[in-house]
Amino acid sequence: MTMKNKSKRQLHHSRDEFSEQKILMEDGTELFVRMIKRKGATGIPIILNDGLGCDGYAWKYLIEYFQPRHNIIHWHYRGHGKSDVPKNLDTISMETFSKDLKTLLDHLKIEQAIFCGHSMGVQVILEAYSLMPERFAALALLCGGYQYPLETWHASFERGGKKTFLNEGMKRFFPKFSRSLIAHSLVWQPIWKHLMASELSYKTALRYEVNPKRIVRDDLFPYFEHLGKMQARVFAQTANSFIKHNARHILPEIRQPTLIVAGGQDTFSPPWLSLDMHQVIHRSDLLYIPDGTHCTPIEHPELINLRLEKFLGERLQNFPSKLPST
Repeated sequence: MTMKNKSKRQLHHSRDEFSEQKILMEDGTELFVRMIKRKGATGIPIILNDGLGCDGYAWKYLIEYFQPRHNIIHWHYRGHGKSDVPKNLDTISMETFSKDLKTLLDHLKIEQAIFCGHSMGVQVILEAYSLMPERFAALALLCGGYQYPLETWHASFERGGKKTFLNEGMKRFFPKFSRSLIAHSLVWQPIWKHLMASELSYKTALRYEVNPKRIVRDDLFPYFEHLGKMQARVFAQTANSFIKHNARHILPEIRQPTLIVAGGQDTFSPPWLSLDMHQVIHRSDLLYIPDGTHCTPIEHPELINLRLEKFLGERLQNFPSKLPST
């Protein structure tokens, strides 16, 4: 996409019905849910599952494209976005996220859905699959892996590649840093807020993490704004659970159609992780985007939306082929 075309990415929701609510979990934590409905939408609902420290920036264009045919549900994890921070910080975990998702579906009376996950959201829905496989009509796994993400962060784009100084340093540094964020949260919070929602963080990401030729500032900067609003201890607790999580054993159990999207320049989840999943998940398709990074959903939205539409049309019998009349 050229810089000229990028300026044309605009959203129009004039015929949509938006509703927001908080749903009470068993431990008293209230989770935020945003529902986007359009009159005449007949497709299976789509459930959007964010990455670590995210509150929806990755789904901007997917929502725009699919909302004419599908009701879309986007929720915030514990401590993220507009959801409550739980009284017990230990309940912030991959396992609890998956249980929360099941509770949300029960409350909303959704029997079956298409589950989309980005980054950490991939492991969230893999964990959720082990709880309720019958509720999965299809899966879309975008720029994520299945286990121990700290092992592959800035490691190598090729399996078994040479170890990097950055990866080895982060594996030593991050566990200590996260413990400090939790133990000394009052000290860290103002520093965290100032640093995360800063021009420095944004420009660092542009230089080292994303494809600057394909990124629109208004699409990416909301991620850093949200990070700045988060409690640093919540981020640390979530990350601690994420880096210890392993869903490898769940992959061969998946029988539903699965689309896997891999970015060839993804420094968080290298493309060989996606190939691993593709080889193990029985009914999976792989979309490989050579210049895609961890932010591929906002770098290549048209490509991903068209491929996901084609995938669902081929794999789901009740996927609508025409837009509802307006």
